[in-house]
Amino acid sequence: MSKSSLQPEHRPLVSLNIDVANLPREAIERLVELAPGQGRVILRHAFGDFRREDMDDLAVQLYQYGFRLIHCPAWPNQRGRLKSVVDDVMAQDMRDQLEYAPDVEVFIIGSGDRNFIAVANALKRHNKRVVVGADQESINRELRQCADEFLPLPRFRGGRVAPQPPVEREPEYEPLGGLELLAQVRTVAAASDYITLRRIVRAVLPDDGSGTGRVRSTLANRIQELIDAGYLRPEKRIIKGRAVTTLLVMPEGTVPSNGGLQPAPHVSESPEPAPTPRRRIRRKPSTTAAS
Repeated sequence: MSKSSLQPEHRPLVSLNIDVANLPREAIERLVELAPGQGRVILRHAFGDFRREDMDDLAVQLYQYGFRLIHCPAWPNQRGRLKSVVDDVMAQDMRDQLEYAPDVEVFIIGSGDRNFIAVANALKRHNKRVVVGADQESINRELRQCADEFLPLPRFRGGRVAPQPPVEREPEYEPLGGLELLAQVRTVAAASDYITLRRIVRAVLPDDGSGTGRVRSTLANRIQELIDAGYLRPEKRIIKGRAVTTLLVMPEGTVPSNGGLQPAPHVSESPEPAPTPRRRIRRKPSTTAAS
């Protein structure tokens, strides 16, 4: 018997990484069964917001499977809505594994999101084998193409329809204009050392996250109308070493003009009448004396 026949067969080391919010329980169970077929699994990481009530039983099951539970709390965005940071944390963790677990040869990504395309290509540049596990309907096409192997996973069991995310409707909010908006701008200016267009928009819009791009654009246009009417005057200021365009609120009842301060015109939503055209006086040509 040769010595080569006595040596154990080489099995690559495997890192299994799962986005628990992206895969249903049945898919996670199936991926745990398929993972040993890629080699010897030495790292098992599960990423998710484990504060959610529906994660209690799943967290216990993952712990029994030997997973390290990495909590990724949802982060509120500018509109006050919770945004998942699982993809960012999971992608960075797999990059870190290249340093603290360099012997890992196979990375299994349990998610079909396109956010993992960059990290999958980064792993392949380090001569790592990338295996993606997800259902065939939700996996991103580019992610599937850059993977070395795709593991199809069940989407749901028993004919249950996968829950659809709620549709976010356009908020019914119309920003103020005219004198009402001017009054709010004066209130903002009284409570701050300086005001900018961004500060006014943040202060005037409601706090319930109704400030969509359309509403913000409309409000910015109406603030520009106050600037054009002379109620606000832009000026450059150096704030914390940076040049910032601030807005100066003119005294109540006056607007700037070439001839000094005059009573402010009424701001209304109706268009102003066109100015009366001025008549041009034709001058007679001057006559020169005959030489």
